[in-house]
Amino acid sequence: MTNSEKFRPGSAIASGWILIAFFVGFIIQTLFFGGDLLLTIGICGAGAFGSYLLFLKPYVLLFDEGIKIINPTKEITATWDLVEEIETKYSMSIQIRGESFYAWAAPAPSGRHSRRMHSTDLLPGADAPRRVGDSLKSDSGVCAYMAKIRKKNFIPGAASEFEIITDNTGFYILAALILLGAAAVFI
Repeated sequence: MTNSEKFRPGSAIASGWILIAFFVGFIIQTLFFGGDLLLTIGICGAGAFGSYLLFLKPYVLLFDEGIKIINPTKEITATWDLVEEIETKYSMSIQIRGESFYAWAAPAPSGRHSRRMHSTDLLPGADAPRRVGDSLKSDSGVCAYMAKIRKKNFIPGAASEFEIITDNTGFYILAALILLGAAAVFI
């Protein structure tokens, strides 16, 4: 992985850390001022860990040889020669062997975003109307544009590589925290 570049929107980082601070604040408040500590740790711990899974863990790693998409439960790694298409319909996605893989870190905007689009927001040299997800003012548009540049500049050399790693540990931890909070209600 040479010349790697990580894509994670600043809004996701800010949202994730603000929510984590919010939930940790509730736990600290319960320590100092009393309350059901087990219930607070269960529910607020689940909220903080869920914020990490949804906002801080997902990112897209672009490098000269390919792309790596990190989602809460999956890591998808592929070389550029296997990537058939880069889309921005619901979020930035890549198509490999007819199957689409979506990047949670680069969501497409809602339909209301089109009201704020201007003809200068289109990709350079583009004349045809584009989807709002292709706008360079959206997370999916920026990430897809960066990926398309890397794919265009790709020089095939080594063998093709495609790998999917599934890790559900985060969801098991989240479920355990939720169950801890629910059990504390009945104890």
